[in-house]
Amino acid sequence: MNESIHILTEQILVFTLDEQPYALSLHSVVRVIHAIEIRHLPNAPEIITGIINVRGQIIPVADIRKRFGLSLHEIDPNDRLIISDTGKRQVAILVDSVTGIRNLESGQQKQVKETLPFAEHLSGVAKIDDELILIYDLEKFLSFKEENVLDQALKAKIK
Repeated sequence: MNESIHILTEQILVFTLDEQPYALSLHSVVRVIHAIEIRHLPNAPEIITGIINVRGQIIPVADIRKRFGLSLHEIDPNDRLIISDTGKRQVAILVDSVTGIRNLESGQQKQVKETLPFAEHLSGVAKIDDELILIYDLEKFLSFKEENVLDQALKAKIK
């Protein structure tokens, strides 16, 4: 019996920004929707582009292009919003496209500190089918200060 056994450590949702693949842990993803109208949220942290209303729930929208130093672009109707749970709140992440769910097997992910010490918002890098995928860490999504600023901006908007 020469079958090799692969132990799945995690599933990831792969998305693109400027054709570069990124990923989030699938367990943090709530849903993926088409881009919709984003309303401005005054006094929000720079990464928050506004808010959306999804089934009566107000969700802040983040453009993580700012985190990775990518050029900003106008929202396209083909863009997607990945609604995710950061552990503290739900947030929608604006992305160019969602390419699918991938299995991340043991040994495929390298810790980000070993590979990209400058990328504080990544949890790791994986090579899957000859494709290098940067894995975004939602627990490091907002700094403590950004969390507080966002809380204040949301409270002021809801009043």
